[in-house]
Amino acid sequence: MLDYILKQQPKLLDSYEMREQKLLFPSKMYVAMIKFLLKCFESELVQNSSLGRSSEFLSSVERMCLLLEHAMAFEGSVELHSTTSKALVTIGSYLPEILYSLLTFSFIINIIVFKMVSSHFASRISWLKHLLSHVDMDTRESVARLLGIASSSLPVTASSDIIRELVSLFSGTNKRFEVQHGALCATGFVTADCVSRSPSIQEELLQNTLKCLVDVVNSESATLASISMQALGHIGLSGSLPSLVCDSSSVSILELLNEKLSKLLSGDDNKAVQKIVISIGHMCVKETSASNMKIALDLIFSLCRSKVEDILFAAGEALSFIWGGVPVTADVILKTNYTSLSMTSNFLMGDTKLSLSKYSSDEKNVVSEDCHMVVRDTISKKLFDALLYSSRKEERCAGTVWLLSLTMYCGDHPTIQQMLPEIQEAFSFLLGEQNELTQELASQGMSIVYDLGDTSMKKNLVDALVTTLTGSGKRKRAIKLVEDSEVFQEGTIGESLSGGKLSTYKELCNLANEMGQPDLIYKFMDLANYQASLNSKRGAAFGFSKIAKQAGDALQPHLRLLIPRLVRYQYDPDKNVQDAMAHIWKSLVADPKRTIDENLDYIFDDLLVQCGSRLWRSREAACLALADIIQGRKFDQVGKHLKKIWLVAFRAMDDIKETVRTAGDKLCRAITSLTIRLCDVSLTEAPDASQSMDIVLPFLLAEGILSKVDSIRKASIGVVMKLAKGAGVALRPHLSDLVCCMLESLSSLEDQGLNYVELHAANVGIQTEKLENLRLSIAKGSPMWETLDLCINVVDGKSLELLVPRLANLVRSGVGLNTRL
Repeated sequence: MLDYILKQQPKLLDSYEMREQKLLFPSKMYVAMIKFLLKCFESELVQNSSLGRSSEFLSSVERMCLLLEHAMAFEGSVELHSTTSKALVTIGSYLPEILYSLLTFSFIINIIVFKMVSSHFASRISWLKHLLSHVDMDTRESVARLLGIASSSLPVTASSDIIRELVSLFSGTNKRFEVQHGALCATGFVTADCVSRSPSIQEELLQNTLKCLVDVVNSESATLASISMQALGHIGLSGSLPSLVCDSSSVSILELLNEKLSKLLSGDDNKAVQKIVISIGHMCVKETSASNMKIALDLIFSLCRSKVEDILFAAGEALSFIWGGVPVTADVILKTNYTSLSMTSNFLMGDTKLSLSKYSSDEKNVVSEDCHMVVRDTISKKLFDALLYSSRKEERCAGTVWLLSLTMYCGDHPTIQQMLPEIQEAFSFLLGEQNELTQELASQGMSIVYDLGDTSMKKNLVDALVTTLTGSGKRKRAIKLVEDSEVFQEGTIGESLSGGKLSTYKELCNLANEMGQPDLIYKFMDLANYQASLNSKRGAAFGFSKIAKQAGDALQPHLRLLIPRLVRYQYDPDKNVQDAMAHIWKSLVADPKRTIDENLDYIFDDLLVQCGSRLWRSREAACLALADIIQGRKFDQVGKHLKKIWLVAFRAMDDIKETVRTAGDKLCRAITSLTIRLCDVSLTEAPDASQSMDIVLPFLLAEGILSKVDSIRKASIGVVMKLAKGAGVALRPHLSDLVCCMLESLSSLEDQGLNYVELHAANVGIQTEKLENLRLSIAKGSPMWETLDLCINVVDGKSLELLVPRLANLVRSGVGLNTRL
């Protein structure tokens, strides 16, 4: 593809300073072309393993660089310049990998990398310096990286001259922002390269450069201060930052900047705060001073109450660099299009190891291990003793983000490995958080701990998640409540008597006192604990879904316990709980229909018990689940549960909670449809239809039609009438009970207003005979009369023998007009 493009435009091979030249293609075409060529380049890099093609491939890379340099012409768009400059850095970052795959001896590799990468850009120093003042920030940062790469091929004296020139650009007054920004970025990259070389730049120049960067932090706006801190961080990645000599005494950079950084970190420029806090982490990578480490940690920990997620992630990244063992090297940060650990890895998708694997290295940082052991101990105590179990939800959120960052980025570090049980316990506790970010990160942390742990750890984690999901586990550690501890989210339980909000512990106590019921606070706390339990189940579901497929056989002993709960939770009134449980259901169950069929009895047992739960949401979910589960079932699947299902349906229809009553109505319609089908001899085999009738009809006649609840009576009469229509001969054994019940119902279910009218008929001039005829006429139009007509069609001699004596007794003892007539 590259050869084809070069044939179309041979001028692309001209090598000269291109900034003033015109574009050879339109900007948008150039952008699309570069993106496609980069994909081709990376694809060929993966496939190319032939030594015979090495020189040809390297030649193509050189021509690719020329094409990209032409794209930086002055008239190009901002998008084109940004895309092109990043592509140049990408090519430069891949060249060592290319050469490692094509050559054998590391000595030869070093020479060729030196010539290919550094020398190519070293001849274009003036061009790169010109681009440092570009209007686009991304372009300036990429060019600054290229200048750092180019400086590695220059003599120390030449690199020193560049640093002096860059320092003069940003330390002067009345400078354009673009000029200062570009110069600051480049100063960091070039100085970092010089510090890592031997011989290094002169101590005097290094001192002057660092002082100028410190002055920018102290005197400029938050934006420029953050860029200056970024430069200091880049230099700190290459070597420990020396103390600055001020008035014949030496003071560390962090000591000089401590007060200013505290103000900047408490400011409202979120992007600047992110850059500053990550830079603090970079500055401490090779730091050996315990006092400097303490300053850095105090600055980072000051962000523990921040509500800005990106700042918390940046602080977690900084802590990871200070902890040690991150999967990136200084070269990756300084000589690739690296932005941050969270951006380079797919942080929230949890595939960090995969996305960062290409950056991993066996390179070890040689720093004071004693100092870093103390630092790790300080971080651990702050997380586990102060933040993760704090009474403030924002501190718990910060602790969760930071613990997850350490686990994710430093998971292979021996100290993290030793702490895995404690980390698992913390994440398990945080599954019950109301804050969705805290909860989801905790569940993600559980899956990461599972990946990092050994066989025993994995088994313990699966057991812990199962107990959380099934509600059999207990919270191992309690949070100490203070006045402003948020117990409920605002609006969850309404307002106080005076119209104020109800969310904190103090507000709940005040309400209990206002109502003269101090013990009410215990009911509030019980409700809060239940909400936390529900949140834990949701969080556990998210975490469980990520390890379900990996756990394999470890989950088999728990399936019979889990499946009934998962079925029910998918009908929970809380949409978040529904989604979480549906997510784990898909991960855990390959064939839902088969799984439900195999565990149907366990599911029925759980749902029938939960229909009588003291928790309204459990009753509602169980009714809705039953309504769906029973559809299309055969008698051998539901026969032994049929009567219980009718019983719980009637109870739900008379529930105190409206939503439960609605769910009960739905269950009643579902069980009605199922019962009618099971009792219909044309749809079900005669023996099964007869057994179904033996179970359902006596229950409906005794419990349903005689119920005091109007909706239950109406539903029962409707079912009985439909059964009479379709049951056929299966109805004969029950004719005596059915006929007598229907006759009695003609009177007992009659509108009581008619009795009142009859008592006062003479007073208003209504003839009694006409009124009785009217009542009989109304009775004949009722479902009970229609059911009696249907019974006549199936009556036989045997059923008459049972029916006649009961009818005779009913005529003698019946008191209702409709029953006797």
